[in-house]
Amino acid sequence: MRISWARPALVAAVVVALAGGGTAVALADTSTPPTTSSPSAAPTTKAPAKKARHPLARRVEHGEVTLHGKAGDRTVDLQRGVVTASSPTSVTVRSTDGFTQTYAFTPTSKVRKQKAASQASAVAVNDRVGVVAAKGAQGLTVTRLRDAGPAPAK
Repeated sequence: MRISWARPALVAAVVVALAGGGTAVALADTSTPPTTSSPSAAPTTKAPAKKARHPLARRVEHGEVTLHGKAGDRTVDLQRGVVTASSPTSVTVRSTDGFTQTYAFTPTSKVRKQKAASQASAVAVNDRVGVVAAKGAQGLTVTRLRDAGPAPAK
């Protein structure tokens, strides 16, 4: 069973929005954009900033979502934070609000460290991570873990 990173993150963002974590209404601007009167204005060379697929996805710290599928319902945990303990078989993550959770690695766990495929053993203490974990009878098992490297010094 394959779980996409984007789908649970989007579902979690919607849950946060519905729970009062923040709501917004996007209004379409139908007015014409202002034109510049100076033809000698130099184009900017600054690259556009990357945006998250959903604005609330950038603010998710942790949560639990129940997803309905063809094989039945499944529960997925999401967490973003800093690694406080790591081993080849498990990882413990603490979010900025103090919530801490331990997740087990399985042979099917997918780990990406700084945008490249990696192993669970490469996850280190003080790395910033995002975790998607399946909740089952054996506890929380990592489905996907994205490691952004060491957290900046405070």
